[in-house]
Amino acid sequence: MSIRKYIAYLKTIETGSITHAASQLGYTQSAISRMIADLEDSWGVTLLTRNRSGIEISSEGLTILPKLQAICKDYEDLNYAISELHGLSSGSIRVGAFSSISSGRLPQMIKAFHEQYPHIDFQLINGEYNQITNWLRRGLVDCGFVSLPAANDLDASFLLQDTLVAILPEDHPLADAPVYPIERLSSEDFINLKEEQDYEITKFLDHLQQKPNIRYEVSNDYAILSMVECGLGISVVHELMLHPNRYHICPKKFDIPQVRDIGIAVKKDVPPSTITRLFVEHAKQWARENLPCKGESAPHFEHHVTTAQKPSDFLCFV
Repeated sequence: MSIRKYIAYLKTIETGSITHAASQLGYTQSAISRMIADLEDSWGVTLLTRNRSGIEISSEGLTILPKLQAICKDYEDLNYAISELHGLSSGSIRVGAFSSISSGRLPQMIKAFHEQYPHIDFQLINGEYNQITNWLRRGLVDCGFVSLPAANDLDASFLLQDTLVAILPEDHPLADAPVYPIERLSSEDFINLKEEQDYEITKFLDHLQQKPNIRYEVSNDYAILSMVECGLGISVVHELMLHPNRYHICPKKFDIPQVRDIGIAVKKDVPPSTITRLFVEHAKQWARENLPCKGESAPHFEHHVTTAQKPSDFLCFV
């Protein structure tokens, strides 16, 4: 392998001695001499000159020295990268995620990632956007899902677009309607998610002119789905929560769609580990291949899906 000969030659130049080069590289003196001679024969040049004080680099050797150094540096970098990749067989990654993506798209992303890297361990830490941002800043997670635009000290990339939807019991009077009117929220028994559990839903409700009639308040998204299924009222959830939809409920987009952009982020100015970098790139690629482009309408539900209105009709709470 020629690269070994390049390294032997450079080490000889560095130490000024074939004996020292052989000792440091674990070769015999004759092996080092033979490798350098092979290079000289192959290239038709003289790489070393010998004198009473030892050896020194030739003028021809000086000419090609930068190229050889660059090749050996690239080889070193390649070996380092390969070593990191081999380390993936026992690596782990900490991912900050909010509940809707943890129950929806994230498992699919991880499954696809494990097809390439089956032995990577994932630690999923659920939280709200502000928590995830703080975890990233403090190094408590390696990457995290955030609402865009993200904080300035994070390096975030767009991943997918999500929509707020009303969820109704299957026997609701508007079960067959194309959309759910936002103004009707104030006249329904409403099941509310506690404020600290989902800031965006709270912000959406706060913007309403007529506030919903809150009859129940819970701290778990899935409790809401079960309560709506039982006919106790209606609620608002992120569409991501309904992938897949295992409940007998009727999801409805609003007459004025409510959208948010979701990204995946790492801490800015801190190089991510190889595992983190690979997963972030994988998540972006997976989203491009499996989800609609930004602004497109997706067939999220089996029925009652509406076509998005023109962009100016959107209220975007991000």
